[in-house]
Amino acid sequence: MSKSQYRLRLAGLCGVILTTVLAGCSNSSSSGTSNSPSSSSGTASNTKMETVRVWTNDASYKPIMDPIVDTYNKGQGLKDGINIEYKVYGSNYDDVLKVALAANQAPELYKFVGTVKEPFIKSGWMLPIDDLPGGKEFLSTYKDILIKGYTTFNDKSYSVPYKVLTTKFMYNKDLLKKSGFTKPPATWDEVVAYAKKITEDNKGSAYGYGVHLKDSASSGKWYFASQFASSVGNMGFDFANGKFAFTGLKDNIQKILQMKADGSIFPGGEGMDNDSLMAQFAAGRIGMLPGVNWDVTSLDKFWKETGSKFELGVTDTPVLDPANKYKNYAQIADVLCIGPSAKNMPEKAMKVYALFHSDEVLKAIQNNEIDFIARQDIQAQAPSSFKKAGTAEFGNTSNSYFAPTPPDGVITIEGQPYQNTIINLIAGPANADVSKVLTDLTNRYNTALDKAVAGGLDLNLYINKNWNIKSSK
Repeated sequence: MSKSQYRLRLAGLCGVILTTVLAGCSNSSSSGTSNSPSSSSGTASNTKMETVRVWTNDASYKPIMDPIVDTYNKGQGLKDGINIEYKVYGSNYDDVLKVALAANQAPELYKFVGTVKEPFIKSGWMLPIDDLPGGKEFLSTYKDILIKGYTTFNDKSYSVPYKVLTTKFMYNKDLLKKSGFTKPPATWDEVVAYAKKITEDNKGSAYGYGVHLKDSASSGKWYFASQFASSVGNMGFDFANGKFAFTGLKDNIQKILQMKADGSIFPGGEGMDNDSLMAQFAAGRIGMLPGVNWDVTSLDKFWKETGSKFELGVTDTPVLDPANKYKNYAQIADVLCIGPSAKNMPEKAMKVYALFHSDEVLKAIQNNEIDFIARQDIQAQAPSSFKKAGTAEFGNTSNSYFAPTPPDGVITIEGQPYQNTIINLIAGPANADVSKVLTDLTNRYNTALDKAVAGGLDLNLYINKNWNIKSSK
């Protein structure tokens, strides 16, 4: 992947920060015993033992990281004077983290949830890796793939590229075959027709299509806007002229609403998050749905828990017009940032940061098919075959583009953001005036963009006159 492929400026976070701190969280799990920074004299030597806390919400990493952390704490950690406390939080992680940061109780290392780091950096809630002992040497491994505006700000790096996120379309081959379909749908018209037939044939035991609408920020981006990019060439921001154009998503949204009107969508999507929907898909009750590569792990988990299984199909996202189609959306993401409390033990915090990004960990994540790793030298060491259904297909980026992020994260809009607006359309009546809602959305975003430009935003950073992600497949 080239530097231009890695160039991301991810979009919007930072809501209201709570003013009190939670003493604990029942929705978390940990490796280690201490709940706060501590130090004591090591039993094996006079090494001062200190706790380096690591917080994340990546539950899929826990089976890999728990034994690595345990081995380190019982071995090299005693020599380094480090005890790692590794906590994996659930759905309330974002709030817990913000509360802890606001109260100066945040961990030394944490996963940043969101896409705009500047407010955290300006608040002193992230430390640059460059300034920690050994930080510059660590960054040398990533010098060709650091992402200006995402991992790096003002020539300082606050994270490093870790994983690749890809989008595809998932389907239950057994349900499709039962209804006479031997090939996956290539267009949204076919999706609508397949969904209707599958629903009719299964008489309430299975439905043709599935959506989850509870987690609006994630769903609105990953399971709608980014999936529609294959039909229109963007997620609502036109990079060629530097303007928002959400009206281009109208026809895609209307295809979803058509399936809703047909009764082809699995019921209860308004109250389901992605895990809930994937559990129904894993049980064979849903014929088709959009997918992100993290769904491979979710599907495998549910299959192991229930013992059910079907033949999984993974294909490129369907398009509106097969003669005018675009590549599938993909993105590079980081995992850990360094919190302000690392100032108290910078050398030890950096050692733990390096451990969590070590070749050993990256290869374990990759070889256990938990995530796709961004470093190309690690990619080259991937297994020749895979155990989890869908891993190979989601890992194939030959028809994917690595997206820069539009400037929605650096503007202030009036009203609901695009993610929630899309979700509200899908959750609302099937006869909604989609054009009116998307026109209003486009106008609100462009008004906010104009104000930001008047206030000094350099729009040229977001314009690519040669933007072209047309697909030849």
